[in-house]
Amino acid sequence: MDQKAARAAVAKAFRARKIGLRKGHWRLVGSEVQWYVDLRSSGPRPDAALHFEVGAWLPALAQPEPEGGAVDCPLLVDVPLDTSGTTADVASAVDALADLLASTDTIAGLRAALGTPPLAGAIVDRDLRVLLDG
Repeated sequence: MDQKAARAAVAKAFRARKIGLRKGHWRLVGSEVQWYVDLRSSGPRPDAALHFEVGAWLPALAQPEPEGGAVDCPLLVDVPLDTSGTTADVASAVDALADLLASTDTIAGLRAALGTPPLAGAIVDRDLRVLLDG
């Protein structure tokens, strides 16, 4: 599937889950963690690989809410999106990611999820690392 069709399927799946946008970035609001999700491409070609850029922001850190979406968050991770299947497969991938993020809405949940895919390779800034280790 090309990027245009995959992007449309992703947007439709997020809308179906009633996940809203904030300044052009999908945002899932949890009790202690807010997740930002952006769909990124590895290049300009219509068949370039796509991935979700996922960021976590915690109001407890007393940092301003990210204006630039996931990339401005204290936790950042890329989650690949397989576009070799159908739009239903893409929608299932969105649902799986949304379920994971919705279930990781507390500091304790985030601490536990960091060791498992897809969050295992996340980049975590110093302030968040202190909060998670403490």
